[in-house]
Amino acid sequence: MPLITSGAWRYFHMSVVSPKVAPDPGRDAPHTERRHIMAFDLNAYETVAERLQRAHSDHADLRIITEIVDIVRDPSTLRPLQYIVKASVYYGDTLKAVDFAEEMVGSSPVNKYSALENCSTSAAGRALSMAGYLGVDPNSKKPTRPTRNEMEKVERAKTAEAKPALVVKVPTPEEIAKAAILIPTVAHITTKAELKDIYKTNESILEVRVDGVTLLDAINKRLVQL
Repeated sequence: MPLITSGAWRYFHMSVVSPKVAPDPGRDAPHTERRHIMAFDLNAYETVAERLQRAHSDHADLRIITEIVDIVRDPSTLRPLQYIVKASVYYGDTLKAVDFAEEMVGSSPVNKYSALENCSTSAAGRALSMAGYLGVDPNSKKPTRPTRNEMEKVERAKTAEAKPALVVKVPTPEEIAKAAILIPTVAHITTKAELKDIYKTNESILEVRVDGVTLLDAINKRLVQL
């Protein structure tokens, strides 16, 4: 059987910033014109463990080797943000299939602590599908590549799209200037009553950051000192 490779090279990127995505006519069109997305039952899809069990039953000499292809890190903390893993399926010493998977750290309860392990499992499931171990689509009853692990990722993406966008308030130049004046003065306040007054009369700029410090930080620090 010839070596099978996947078009999963699209996963290769080093930038932390997500690429721009072309407008999706189905998503951006009016509600009445949106494409219908068929609901799916996660329990109807084969798990990677089940797929692996089938492959081991057929091939006693089955070997799956996984390796980390890339780790995208936060530039400031160097903490991992994304893993990309390659999985290679061997029958004995013969390479039969290769595929890739990616996982974002924190994108699910599992990925909060075990993103690399989950990525390795997904890559193995995808590589096995390239070797001929496919599941069955519960709706069409046709062979399908995705395992339950991959469909869980689809479900997470759908849930994320349904959530309202986080609105981040950007301080105005006037608010920044006011905070820059108040923050140094907090260190000279001598009573908790004065601190309370500054807090109440400046609630709109408590979180405005100037040189890495917010007004709330300065108030709390002085409160501990008094």
